[in-house]
Amino acid sequence: MSKERFIQIESKNALLELLREGREFERIYLASSAYRDEKTKEIVQLATDKHIPILRVPKKTLMRRLKSSKYESVVGMMLSDNQWDLEDLLKSIYAEKKMPFFIVLDDVKYTQNIAAIMRTAFATGVNGIITHPSEVNLITDETIRISMGAAERIPLVEMNLFSAVKQLKKEGLKIFGVHMDGDSYFNVDLTGPCAFILGSEDTGISTGMLERVDQKVSIPMREGIGSLNVSVSAGVLMYDKLRQEVS
Repeated sequence: MSKERFIQIESKNALLELLREGREFERIYLASSAYRDEKTKEIVQLATDKHIPILRVPKKTLMRRLKSSKYESVVGMMLSDNQWDLEDLLKSIYAEKKMPFFIVLDDVKYTQNIAAIMRTAFATGVNGIITHPSEVNLITDETIRISMGAAERIPLVEMNLFSAVKQLKKEGLKIFGVHMDGDSYFNVDLTGPCAFILGSEDTGISTGMLERVDQKVSIPMREGIGSLNVSVSAGVLMYDKLRQEVS
């Protein structure tokens, strides 16, 4: 089954960020009765400057197009091309003289969590997210809206996770598995090229992936709390790595 190439962006914030970054849009729908707030004005100006067609339509017509929102007055149709080969991505990272830093999602299921991880990953300098191959496109209007556009701005690699980890290790990356039985991240050196593996919301990291990590890391918690939400755990560790790198 082929993946959807055009994504309907229904968030003004995400639409604005993507336009500012120069992403390609096929067209933008604007409700004829739209209130011209500053964000809408900038969206219209950027689209005009980039020669993106703006179609003014009745509010009722636009509302029938909406999938995840009931109130937006601006909708963009964007061509999604965020699919990377891991080897090509590594070459790009090295060419830009950046340090490889990856997030590996081992069957993380919920859109809210995936999008939140994408947003934090982009903010902390992660330069690639790796997932299992899937017939379902991880980049949707919902992930773009929740991640404030980060879902289209951070490179996405879909491949066999065992092969990905093997390749990352060959490149000298240290592989950390986020696991409740790991060493407290307070005492772990997270600096340098590395990848964090995050497991599914219900079962955590799979046994096969856990056997391939270089070190398990955990987040200390008060007695009575078994685990944190996976996106929260990811955020804690990504920001501590950032702290360690700049200290």
